[in-house]
Amino acid sequence: MKKFRLKAFSKPIFNSRVKGEQVTRSERWLGYFLGPALVATLYAGAGGSYLNTFYTDVLGLSALGGGLFLTLMPVVSKVVDAVTNIFMGQVVENTRTPQGKARPWILISGPIMAVAAILLFAVPQSNMLITAVWVICSYNLYFAISYTMYNLSNVVTIPLSTRDNKQRDKLSMAAAMAINIVPGAILAVVFPSFLLPFMGVDQGRWILVMGILAVLAIPGTLLQYYFTRERITEENQTAPAEKQIEEQPKSNGVSLRDQIKGCLSSKYWVMIMAVMIIYYIYNNFQTTSLVYYSNWVLGTYNDGTTMSLLNIVGQTMLGPGVIILWPLVGKIGKQKVYIVGSVVAAIGGTIGAIFARNLGLVLVALTIRSIGTLPITYVTLSMLADALDHVEWKAGYRCDGFSSSVYSIIITVSAGIATGLFNLGLALTGYVAPASDGTWVAQSAAVQNFLISGMFIIPAIGAVVLFFIFLAFDLEKKLPQIREDMARRRGETEPTSEA
Repeated sequence: MKKFRLKAFSKPIFNSRVKGEQVTRSERWLGYFLGPALVATLYAGAGGSYLNTFYTDVLGLSALGGGLFLTLMPVVSKVVDAVTNIFMGQVVENTRTPQGKARPWILISGPIMAVAAILLFAVPQSNMLITAVWVICSYNLYFAISYTMYNLSNVVTIPLSTRDNKQRDKLSMAAAMAINIVPGAILAVVFPSFLLPFMGVDQGRWILVMGILAVLAIPGTLLQYYFTRERITEENQTAPAEKQIEEQPKSNGVSLRDQIKGCLSSKYWVMIMAVMIIYYIYNNFQTTSLVYYSNWVLGTYNDGTTMSLLNIVGQTMLGPGVIILWPLVGKIGKQKVYIVGSVVAAIGGTIGAIFARNLGLVLVALTIRSIGTLPITYVTLSMLADALDHVEWKAGYRCDGFSSSVYSIIITVSAGIATGLFNLGLALTGYVAPASDGTWVAQSAAVQNFLISGMFIIPAIGAVVLFFIFLAFDLEKKLPQIREDMARRRGETEPTSEA
């Protein structure tokens, strides 16, 4: 693939506001927390929890093709998404600017995401065929193009930010807080308590609310772009000319085949990708189930309280949890924290499944599960960065572009698979959407049991599977020697010892 020079980014106006070689507070809180938090709020609101509700309850698409449209559309669309992710990964890998290879695409993605998010909901309903085509096109414009551009670039900002493991851990937690706390608070309280009852099944109100959220993509990407740096990408740019030539074969022009081979040479890279596949599938299933479970099992349709309460309790530990988690990671290590967290999450899911219609015990179950998910919520990006260091150590070159492609594919394809299977379950169990005037009827026992499974049983099974993977993820104790070897042999092509 040809190199992407993006000459405009050589102008001083595009220079990062971060100047120091060490990670700064403004970098951590503006570049890795506030900026991504604004984008995450848009994604969670427009592309996550409520888009499927819009399709089934506002557009009435759950009946289209006997339920096949909403079953197959998200899954088939992810084939397109997978292709664009691989392509975008290579674009990032072959981008050459003074600002790095990923950050420019974060800035470019902002306005495109904003427009695409609005089009998701501005769907014409005069003809069902036109509606279906619009849904397919807008869905792919948002997920396969604009969000792929953003998310794939976003994923590698932490691995490329610094080689300091402790600083990367802090950035990972800041980024995880951005994804969960800010959008979580809005979606937990504001949406179910005020916005969903206001929007109901009125498409015009959905467009108004989601249009406001869409605008957040622009200031979010601006903050993230200007308050981050790719220090590792800059290493070769600031090296003496002869060293740049010497290191060129390692860092630039690595074929996709070699990148795949390099990543697969690291068992830890394979394991962390397996962790993310399992987690994102069951987490997306649970997230989609939450709206329906609140409406049809534990509460009544858009009652304004049930889902708010479940969201608040389910995310209570995400804020103070950082205070608890950070000292534990430093004391016992990421692997052990992950193992304990998986057990706790499985226990919480089991309690929720057994007492799914008891509000008090459901809240207890969600609190327990929230505690158990803290490690995978806050430390995963740091573990991915560790795995990429191991890939570089084993293969002799970095594979950030391909790895971010795979990570982004996992996020989007998992969402498509989970949504497709969820909609298939709704169709098979006989889900009845509310009428156009807002009236509704109670769902059957089959539908309710399916929603309970999605909310509790499937996530509990996923946590058990992750427990066994984490048992074997012992990279952390090998990292000091690996980093010492890399520092000593910078410029060499072969590892000096085995890990």
